[in-house]
Amino acid sequence: MRVLAAEVRTSQPTLYRRFKEATSMTPLQYLKRLRLGEARHRMVVLGESAAQAALAVGYRSVPHFTRDYRHLYGASPAADGTQLREQLRQGGFEGLPTRTDA
Repeated sequence: MRVLAAEVRTSQPTLYRRFKEATSMTPLQYLKRLRLGEARHRMVVLGESAAQAALAVGYRSVPHFTRDYRHLYGASPAADGTQLREQLRQGGFEGLPTRTDA
C-alpha cells in the first residue's frame, strides 16, 4: 500500500479513504474479490481443481481459500464449480464467472 500511495503521490490514509469511497471496499477486500473471481474463472473455464486455482491466485492455504470462497459465493468451490460447469454445458450463461466477477 505504501508503494501505491507513493506512486500516486498521496498518503496511505488518504489513498485508503479514497479507495473505499470509490469501491465501498478496502484495498485488501478488493484484492481478495479479484483473486477469488480469477480462481472461479480458472476452475470453471480452465477446469482447474480448487487447490490448483487457490495456489495460482496466491493463496497459501486451501482451507483458507475455501472459507473465503464459500463466504463470497455461498457454496464450496467444488459445488459452485460443478454447478457452473453444468450451466455452461447446458448453454445457460447466467451467473458464469468472468475475470472481474466477484
